[in-house]
Amino acid sequence: MATRTRRRGDTGTRTRADHTRTGYTRATTRTHTQVADEGRGRWVALGLWALGVSRAVSGWTSRAWEVVRSVTTAAGWAVIVWTLAGAVVGLTLGWAEFLIGAAVGLVLLLIALPFLVGREPYEVDFRLLHDAVVAGHAAEAEIVVRNPASRVALPGRVDVPVGEGLIDFQVPLLRRGHEHTEPIVIPAARRGIVDVGPATTTRSDPLRLLQRTFHWADVQTLFIHPVTIAVPSTSQGFVRDLEGRSTRTLTNEDISFHAVREYARGDAQRQIHWKSTAKTGTLMVRQFEETRRSTLSIVLDLDERSYADDAEFEMAVSAAGSLGVRAVRDGRDVQVVVSGEVPEFARASVRSLEQLAVTTPRRLLDDLSGVERGPNVVAMTTLTRMLVEVSNDTSLAFLVTGSQAALPDISAAALAFPADVAVAAVVCDPHSEPGLHAVGRTRLLSLGILDDLRQLLARGAA
Repeated sequence: MATRTRRRGDTGTRTRADHTRTGYTRATTRTHTQVADEGRGRWVALGLWALGVSRAVSGWTSRAWEVVRSVTTAAGWAVIVWTLAGAVVGLTLGWAEFLIGAAVGLVLLLIALPFLVGREPYEVDFRLLHDAVVAGHAAEAEIVVRNPASRVALPGRVDVPVGEGLIDFQVPLLRRGHEHTEPIVIPAARRGIVDVGPATTTRSDPLRLLQRTFHWADVQTLFIHPVTIAVPSTSQGFVRDLEGRSTRTLTNEDISFHAVREYARGDAQRQIHWKSTAKTGTLMVRQFEETRRSTLSIVLDLDERSYADDAEFEMAVSAAGSLGVRAVRDGRDVQVVVSGEVPEFARASVRSLEQLAVTTPRRLLDDLSGVERGPNVVAMTTLTRMLVEVSNDTSLAFLVTGSQAALPDISAAALAFPADVAVAAVVCDPHSEPGLHAVGRTRLLSLGILDDLRQLLARGAA
C-alpha cells in the first residue's frame, strides 16, 4: 500500500483538531492508494505517468496554438498553407518548383519572426474629452503616443475599437522623448451606450504575415444621450401644485380648506370657525382635504408593436427625456418607468417594471441611453397597473407611446390611475398633424416632430 500526502492552502478560517485561526486555512488531506498486485501496479503507475504527460503536452499544444493563431494574419496563413502544400507535393511527386516555393515561404516566415521580438517602443495614453454627448453630435477623444525608449521608434499604427467599429491612425517616426498627439472624432449618430477602447498598437513585418498586438489603457464608456428640448414646467396647465396635491381624504388639520362641520369631542379649539359659529349658534370647526406630496410619473412604452419604425421610438425616448429633465429641474418628485422584459412563456404570470435613476438630469439621460424596444416586454396597460400598486402618490402621469398603439389600450392604461390623477398620453407619429385632444379624462398629445411637445404643453397651460 502506498500513501501520498498533499497540502492545500487558501484564505478563510483554519480549522484543525486542536487549533482554530481566522484569516488563513491550511488543511492537510491524505490520499490512500492500494494496489493488490505489485507487478500489475508497475503498469498502472506507467499508465498514470503517460496520462500526466499527455495532459501536459495537450496543455502546451493548446497554449502554443493560441499564440500562433493570435500572431498570424490571413496572409500569413496563406503562406503557411502554401509552404506545407509545396513541401508535400514536391517531396511526393519530386517537383522542384513546389519545393522552391515551399522554401521561399519558409524563408519569408523566418524573416517575419524577428519583428515580433521585444517590447513595444510606444506608450499610449487614450482619453475621452467628454463621456456623454447628444445623439447626432460627434464625441471627441485624444490619443497621446510617447517614445520613452533610448532609440528611435519606427512608424506604427494605433487602433481604437468603438463599439463594433474601429478607428485607426498612423503614428510617425518618433525620436527619443518625443510624443505625437492625435485628435479622434467618434461619430454618435444614434442614441446608445458605446464601449470605447482599449487602444491597441500592432507590430508587423513589412509583408504583414505576422503581427503582435499590445493593449493600452482601459475600456471607457461613452453615453450617447437622446435629443431633448426645453419644455414648459410640467405643473402648468395640468397640476398647479408646488407643495403637494389635495386628495379626497378629509382631515381635521391641513392647508387645503374644504368646508365646516359641527364641533365634535376631541376637535382642536384652534380650528373653530367663529363666524360660522355666530351665524348658526352651534360650534363649527374647519375641515380640510388631506394634502400629499405630488409625484410626476412618466411611463415609456417599450413594446415594439407600438411603434412603426425606429424614428418613432427615438422620438418617444426624446419626449420622455425632455419631460423628465424638466421635472427634475423644477424640483418635483419624478419617477420614470419602462416596461420590463418577460419571456413569452411567462407573460401570463410574470410582470416586470423597471425604474430609471432620476436623481439628476445626467443620471436620467444615461439610463435612457440604454433603453431599447423589444417584443417580450410588459404591455403599457399592465405597466400602469403595476405603477399604481407600487406608488400611490402620482398627481400627473405622462404615457409615452407610438402611433401603432391602439386608442382603447391607451385609455385602459390611463384608467389604471385614480380619478384625481391627471393623465396625458403622448403619441409619437411623424405622419400626423400635431394636436391636443381630450379622450375621456385623458389628454392626448399627438406629436409630428419633437418640437410639437413644447407647443402642445404651452397650449395646455394656456
